[in-house]
Order: sequence, then C-alpha cells, then structure tokens
Amino acid sequence: MTTKTFGFSIFLLCLSTITFAQKQSAQRIPIIDVHLHATNENAASVEKVLQQMEDHHVVLAVLSGADRELAVAWKASAPHKFKIGPSFPCTDGMYPRMYPCFPENNGWPDLDWLRTEYEDGRMSALGEMLYVYYGISPADKQLDPYFKLAAELSIPVGVHAGHGPPPQSRMEGCCPNFKEEMGNPLLLKPVLDKYPDLKIWLMHGGEINFHDQAIQLMKAYPNVYADMSILNSVMPAELHARLLKSFIDAGLEDRLMFGSDNLPYGLILKRLNELDFLSDKQRRGILYDNAARFFDLSEETKVKHLGN
Repeated sequence: MTTKTFGFSIFLLCLSTITFAQKQSAQRIPIIDVHLHATNENAASVEKVLQQMEDHHVVLAVLSGADRELAVAWKASAPHKFKIGPSFPCTDGMYPRMYPCFPENNGWPDLDWLRTEYEDGRMSALGEMLYVYYGISPADKQLDPYFKLAAELSIPVGVHAGHGPPPQSRMEGCCPNFKEEMGNPLLLKPVLDKYPDLKIWLMHGGEINFHDQAIQLMKAYPNVYADMSILNSVMPAELHARLLKSFIDAGLEDRLMFGSDNLPYGLILKRLNELDFLSDKQRRGILYDNAARFFDLSEETKVKHLGN
C-alpha cells in the first residue's frame, strides 16, 4: 500500500466516524479495544482518542507504549480507561514510528523494572511485541525471560502476528532487520509448549499471509486469541469479511476481539454491524465479552461497563 493510498483510506475512515457514532451510541454496546498505542502524534493524541472512545462507548483499551513516560501520562489522564503494556523489542532503541523505545537498554525494557510495574499494578499486559520488526523468532532466547515473567504473573501477551507494512509505508530509518516470516503465528508453538498457561493474542490475526497459520495455532491452543486490526479498517471490507468468517467457521468465534490500532472507530464498527453472517451474540463477543474473559475482568468492572 502506498503512502498516498494509505492516507486516502484514513480520510474515508474519518468520514464515517460521525454518523456511525450516533448509531453506536444509541445501541450502547460496551467495547474493549485490545490494540491501541500511546503516541505523541497529533492525529492520535490522547485527547482525540478519549473523545473517540466516549463517542463509540469504548469502555476500556489495552495500551502499548515504547515511551514509558508517555504511556503513564495516557493512563493518568483516564485511569479506568486503559491497561498498559510495553511495546518492544526495538532495533537500536528506536520504535518503528521513529521515536525512542527503551533507549536506556537499547530497545528492551529492564526485567526487574518490568516485574515491579506488574507487581505494583501499574502495568497489566505485555506487548505489542515487535520481534518481527527486530528480525528474530518469538522462540529466541532473548525473549524467553519476558514470556517467563508473563507466565509467572498471568500477564496477557500481545504479539505482532502478520507480515507488517510494506517497505514503502514504513518511516525512513525504520526497522532495518525486519523479517516478515517471523510474523508466522506457528513460530509461537515452542513458547506455548514451554509455558502452557500463557495467554497470547495475535494482533492483526495473522493478516493475509499467515491467516491459515493463525487458525491452526488457535485451534491447537485454547489460550490463544486474536484481533483483526488493520484487516478491519484499511484493508478491503470484502477481505475482512472473508477472513473473519473463516475464523468463525473454524469454531473460534469466542476468541476474536476488537482492535483498532489507533485507526478511527467509525468504519471498523460499521463493518461489523453490516456483516449479515454475524449473530448479535457473536458481534457482542467480538466487541466486549471475549476480551472481558481474556483479560479476566472482575465482575465489579463488568457491571460498571455494562451499566454505563
């Protein structure tokens, strides 16, 4: 996808936001967005994101951040709206959007610091894990201590599972070690065999190239879920519908979650509402119930979400 085409896609997404916000507000279906990034980019500032969340009844978002101070600032702006996790590893300490990513440790969060963040309740997720951008397998020994910590503390892990943006859509200087083949979800099998209780969600759901492999992994490991960000927005609607239906036909409807990847909610939600093969229960599962189960939300939290 060219930069020009991508920009036009975002324009179309924005056009649909206002009218769909009214429809979604009337329905008042609570939504959990499991794929959001803390950024300092004006188009996706915390103020704009929180307004979108309010407009579309997004009651909770799982927020990944490579800039620790920025992620903390986002959460502080709305403590009950965000769960936070670190996004890494980053080549040479630079995030793919070309701002510092744990530069004090060359793109990797310090494990002792991370344990403290989890144990003190400031962080409650791991990821988006960017080993595809770093050019290593998820089974690489450098990643093992992080998976081990997540398994020990029952921390859900979000991984970039897909081929990623084409070279022409990457920022200058981004990810010189990028290896598309590392986005194959089946490469996670050794990790899941070693840590059988580990909960992983496949961000982008394998995209196009690794869709079948995502289904294979999810069928083999019941603690693996997926979101379909990017597929559900800038990719063609027909492609999204076909891949979503194949997940459902494979019996995985209870493990699909809503993710935006910071793209406007309007068209994503409009697409879901227009899919005639989705039942109300399946649609609600994608929007809220499946994520509430995956992230083990308390009954008190769910009552608050459902009552709003």
